[in-house]
Amino acid sequence: MELQAVNTNGTTNGRRDRVEAGLMAVVEAEEERDACQQAFDKLKVEHRGLNAEHDALRLAHARLQTEVEQYRHDRDQAVEKRARADALIDALAVLLEKHRVPSLQSELDAAMAQATTSVAPSG
Repeated sequence: MELQAVNTNGTTNGRRDRVEAGLMAVVEAEEERDACQQAFDKLKVEHRGLNAEHDALRLAHARLQTEVEQYRHDRDQAVEKRARADALIDALAVLLEKHRVPSLQSELDAAMAQATTSVAPSG
């Protein structure tokens, strides 16, 4: 009987130890699960924030692209306007050259003639 009580007592203690160890493992697993869930929730919040920032950056990028395209369009118009102005200036220069050369040459000849007559040769 005494032997049987030791076996029963030993088995009971062994079983209790296993149950306690199992319960401790469950508690540790639940704590780890809860910690992981908290970390996951924190990451989800961070992910939502990063997505919002990403969307804001996309919107800003699209706005800047539109602005750049408008600047390019304005530049192209200015270049075209400048080319037309240069062509007009060149055409006016040609016209002025055709009409002013004879009159300038006659003015130059008259000035030279007057300069030679006003300076009398000494002799």
